Amino acid sequence: MTGRRERESPVHPLRGRDAERAVLVGRLDALADGHGGVVVVEGVAGSGKSSLLAEAAALGCGRGLRVFSAAGQVAWLEVTMSVLLEALTATDRPPVDVAALRRLAERGESEFWLLQELSEGLEQATLEAPVIVVLDDLQWADTASVRAVGALARRLAADAVLWLLALRSGAPAPVRAVVDELRGLGADVVRLEPLDPRAVEEVARDVLGGAPDGRLGELLAGAHGRPLLLRELLHGLLDEDAVSVRDGRATLRGERTPLRFRESIRRQVDRLSDEARLAVELAAILGRTFTVEQIARMMDRRASGLLGPLREALDADLIVETGERFAFRHDLVREAIDESLPGPLRRALRKQAVDASLAEGAPAAEVAALVLQTAAPGDREGVELLRRAAAEIGRTSPSAAARLSRHAFGLTRPDDPGRGALLVETVTYLSHAGLSSEASALFDRCRDAALGPVDEAEIRDRLATTSLQYDPGVSAALCRRGLQLADLPADLRARLHTGLAIAHIIDGHQEAARAAADAAAAEAQDGRHPLSTSAVLIPKAVTVFQRCRWDAGLRTIDSSIRHRNEALATRSMALADAWKALMLNAIGRIDDAWRLADAGSRVARAEGQLANARVWATVRGRVHLHAGRLADARAEAEAVLAMSEELGVGGYLNDVATFILGEVALHTADPAATRTARYGAARMSAEAAPNRRRLGLWLRARLDEANGAGLAEAMADETVDGLFGGCVEVTTFAEHADVATLVRLLLAAGRRDRAEAAVARLEAEHRRHDDEPVVEAALCHARGTLRADPAQLLRAVELYAGDQRVLLRARVAEDAGASVAGADRPAGLALLDAALERWTAAGADRDAARVRRLLRGHGERRRPPARAPAGWGGLTESETKVVRLVARGRTNRQVADELFLSPHTVSSHLRHAFAKLGIRSRIELARLVAEAGAAGKDAS
Repeated sequence: MTGRRERESPVHPLRGRDAERAVLVGRLDALADGHGGVVVVEGVAGSGKSSLLAEAAALGCGRGLRVFSAAGQVAWLEVTMSVLLEALTATDRPPVDVAALRRLAERGESEFWLLQELSEGLEQATLEAPVIVVLDDLQWADTASVRAVGALARRLAADAVLWLLALRSGAPAPVRAVVDELRGLGADVVRLEPLDPRAVEEVARDVLGGAPDGRLGELLAGAHGRPLLLRELLHGLLDEDAVSVRDGRATLRGERTPLRFRESIRRQVDRLSDEARLAVELAAILGRTFTVEQIARMMDRRASGLLGPLREALDADLIVETGERFAFRHDLVREAIDESLPGPLRRALRKQAVDASLAEGAPAAEVAALVLQTAAPGDREGVELLRRAAAEIGRTSPSAAARLSRHAFGLTRPDDPGRGALLVETVTYLSHAGLSSEASALFDRCRDAALGPVDEAEIRDRLATTSLQYDPGVSAALCRRGLQLADLPADLRARLHTGLAIAHIIDGHQEAARAAADAAAAEAQDGRHPLSTSAVLIPKAVTVFQRCRWDAGLRTIDSSIRHRNEALATRSMALADAWKALMLNAIGRIDDAWRLADAGSRVARAEGQLANARVWATVRGRVHLHAGRLADARAEAEAVLAMSEELGVGGYLNDVATFILGEVALHTADPAATRTARYGAARMSAEAAPNRRRLGLWLRARLDEANGAGLAEAMADETVDGLFGGCVEVTTFAEHADVATLVRLLLAAGRRDRAEAAVARLEAEHRRHDDEPVVEAALCHARGTLRADPAQLLRAVELYAGDQRVLLRARVAEDAGASVAGADRPAGLALLDAALERWTAAGADRDAARVRRLLRGHGERRRPPARAPAGWGGLTESETKVVRLVARGRTNRQVADELFLSPHTVSSHLRHAFAKLGIRSRIELARLVAEAGAAGKDAS
């Protein structure tokens, strides 16, 4: 469901609390039946969000559901996954493997893998009982937690998990973006509006014992309908004996003016003893929760000396106990105390709080938020703390580390001797977080920060490598500028030329790619560095392959893999195997390409290679598409987009996934997917990079043909020039077999001259590969289409007889059958029937319908097969395998491990299977399987 909104969810702008409870009770009832979901509670501070969530959690516990809860805190803003981890680990029976989470903290890219662990744990927990995850004060959740909530809500949509989220109105943009996305996926949004005058009067009657008169009503209106403010005001009036009640009417004693909440809290604090008042003021600096040890250190007291002050604050109901820590009764209480302190004193106390927290062994990451509020330009201690925090967080969340490191760099003075090293750290964090453009811009502005040419070039090479998958243009620019530096060692220059060559290959600048690949090979001639030699051979192999020298290209990529293996660097250089798989796929060696893609994806999963996992999912999608496995191709492409969304990245791989989904939509006649494909095609067509533009133009042309629209003249010229230059290309979907389709489009557009030019290019390719049946077959198909020549088309059928590309064989049989049927009816009908059988087996409903129309034109009727799209018979082989394992109680990750898929691919198969079965959850699946078993049917 990546990026797609299925329906607009209801929004409840409610004033009374009964209706709000009804929404939550309804969701709890659905959860008991196995249907998870999301409820977002919004409102201003003090509107009763926390109380509503607490009541829902209590109801869930009463029903035997598993409830996990936590609240965001300002002090945790820079701690990766802090809110989610607090909710799921601070419990007697955590649903996650806490030891595994600790191990993940030591791995690179582990924010993503933490998400996998959390998903697996929650999914496993639902097998025991439905789960409620309550997250309060989401406006103070760290960015990783916010992203994770969105991802987990999507990924666990079929599981019995109910997310109850509360946030203040005006929450930060990242939080709002996730909430908007969840709304699009069916979340209920409950907006807690201020209590209306009638509700205010009811609350006052309950607390005071009488209905407020006019003057008291005016005073209560000062609470602006916020339940917390109203309650504080009413109890404050009672405490001061400021109200009299007679004959059911509550009246103010004497002249009183409305009190604001902060003033009310301040007065409560002022009633405390000096020691207790100091304790709560210092605690407010520390955050919503705090320890006795922290307060003791800040007050220079022994912990035993705080027994009286803290008991006094507890009795005043300002703080409460929460396990081994204390917490403010409500964060509004903490805010009111904190903001009542003079500004200079507050800053000084925050510095003291930092020292106290660090002295108690708190990780730098936990005090980073306080440091951000206190550090000033030139504050070396603050800078060092932020650097330490970034180093701690960087292992799990490069994006959070990038924010801290960027802030630390901004605090350094131009003459600071450590500025150069900090610049290196900052741009590295930014690039690892997928913020390549920002990293490059920062580096360009500040690269004079005491860096030598070799250090600068090393940074550029590192940035270029991490940018490659997301923005090849940025990667190329970094390499070019690095190569302009003087006195670089040959090995480093070879790496920069290699990065430049691969960036040009991906973007489609083939001449520039060949020049850079040749330069890289020249720099690496000594062969002293096996990894550099291996890397240099990758662009060399691709550029040779794309100059129509297939055997030489494959030999060169094999040499790259051999050098890589000699250096025992399978993790860092799996890229060579992916390029080889793409080469094999481009020339029709589907089985060989699949073996590489399958093996590569297994290694990527086993070793936690997230970037490589995304690459291999793309390769697998392309191979599946060639082989006519449309549902599998769709699942892999959706997995690529899901991984990209969770990582917050885009790039060329997303475009390839979009193209695959567009091709599947074309063949399956899926209206919603076709609309999405049109948007993607239009976006890609506007790209500056030639290869991305070609993908968009080609997809647009195919979509227009399917819609009965012609090929515009300008687009015809650009498409024919860009699609097929005479040699097969690895990084686009342009291959010999596509020329026949291109010819058909051009003839329909009245551009016979361009169609003849395309065939002429293919003829030149055939002369270079006259011993390759795949080229001769494509030429016969293209010639037959251009000249309406049955003999050429029949020859194409013969040459393609053993080809592994199922959809291609179906199209060739269809074209030959349509051409031959007029002169040789039996032969033509046999070919059309063969095409119909292949289209039908692949699930290509649009194409099968087209062939049935051709057959009707010859007086033959073929009924559509009796499908069961909403039942077991409608499942594909892969969907059936996934459903069978899920029905046996496997989680998505267990299924992924057993079937050697990614969890995202499993999720895609499961989602489509559920749609066909007319169910929404695993519990419904279990019931369906049980019912089928009771009826003596083999459902799974």
